[in-house]
Amino acid sequence: MKKDSFKLGRRDFVKAGVLSAGVCMIGPGRALSGESVSQSSIATLTTREPDRLKMLALTDLHFFEGKAREQKDEHTLEDLRAMIKIFNPELVLICGDIWYEDNFGKGFKRCQWSCDRLGELGVPWVFVWGNHDTSEDHKKCHRIISGAANSLYRGALYDGNYRVEIAGPGKSEPFWELIIINDAMPESGFQKDQVKWFKAEVERIHQKYPSSPPAFVFFHVPLVQMRTLVGRGLARGVKYEPVNFEKGIPEAFDALKNSGIVKAVFCGHDHYNNYGGELDGVYLQYLRATGYAGYGGDKVKKGGTLISIDAANESKPFEVFTVFADGSTWELKDPL
Repeated sequence: MKKDSFKLGRRDFVKAGVLSAGVCMIGPGRALSGESVSQSSIATLTTREPDRLKMLALTDLHFFEGKAREQKDEHTLEDLRAMIKIFNPELVLICGDIWYEDNFGKGFKRCQWSCDRLGELGVPWVFVWGNHDTSEDHKKCHRIISGAANSLYRGALYDGNYRVEIAGPGKSEPFWELIIINDAMPESGFQKDQVKWFKAEVERIHQKYPSSPPAFVFFHVPLVQMRTLVGRGLARGVKYEPVNFEKGIPEAFDALKNSGIVKAVFCGHDHYNNYGGELDGVYLQYLRATGYAGYGGDKVKKGGTLISIDAANESKPFEVFTVFADGSTWELKDPL
C-alpha cells in the first residue's frame, strides 16, 4: 500500500547503576503474585522449545479513552483473546499506552483494571511505558504492574527500564534478550538518560555472557531514524502520519547499532504507521496499533504483531508478521 496525501492533526501529547542480584524467573503460563515480586531489573522466561520463542506484540490499547469506551475496550479484549487462541504465543508484549491518562486522578485504578485484564489472558506479559500511561503515583503503578498475574515487569528499579532474558528448557544462559526502555516519561522520546542506562545494561550483558545473546529493544516513542528509513526508500508497509519522535535524540540509534547485540527495534505511538526496514544492520519497525478506542482504525485495521525467534537459524533468526483476530496475517513488503 502506497503512502497517500492524508494529513493528520497531531493528538494532544501528555508529558507525563548497580545490577540487582536477584533474577525473577517464570515458566510458560506461571502466574506471579504480589508476594513473589523480586527487587530485580531482570525477569527470565523459559520457552517451550530450545532456541525458539513466539511472541505477540501489541501497542496502543488505549483502555478508558473517549466515548463508548466500554464497548471499544471489550472489542479490544475480544481481539486479544482471539489472537492468543489462534497464534498461541508464549509471551505477550504491550508496547505502551495500555490505559489512557490520569483523568480526575483515576490513573491508578485504570492501571489496576488494565493489569487485571491482561493477567486474565493466561500468558506471561511484558509492559512498556507509553506517554498516556499516566498516574498521580507511579510507585503504586510499579507495584501493581509487577504484582499482576503473569506479569514479567521489572521496571521499578530503573524508571521503567528493565530486561527479560529468554532461555530454553533446562538452560540458565539466555539465547535472546528483550530490552525494555521507558522513553515516554517524564520527557517524551529516547534521550541521554535512556542511552546511559542502555549502554550500562549492554556492558553487564557482555560481562555476564562472553558469547552475548542477540537482543530486541522495545520502547513506545519512535526514533527519528524511522523517518530516515522512509527518506532512503528502505521502508515497507503503511505510513499515514509523520514520525512523532518528540524530543528524542538522533544519537540514541548509534548506541543501539553499536551495542553489538541489537538485531531489531520496535515502537508504537503513531497509530497510522505500520512499517519497517533495515538501517545500518538493525531492523526498525512500527508495531500495529491494537486498541479500538485509539485513533487510526479508519485507515489501518487494528491488530497485533507476531514475532517468531529461531536463534539456531543463522540466516533468518527471526520473522515478523502483522496479525489479526480473524486469523489472517499481513507481511510488510510493499514499498511506501
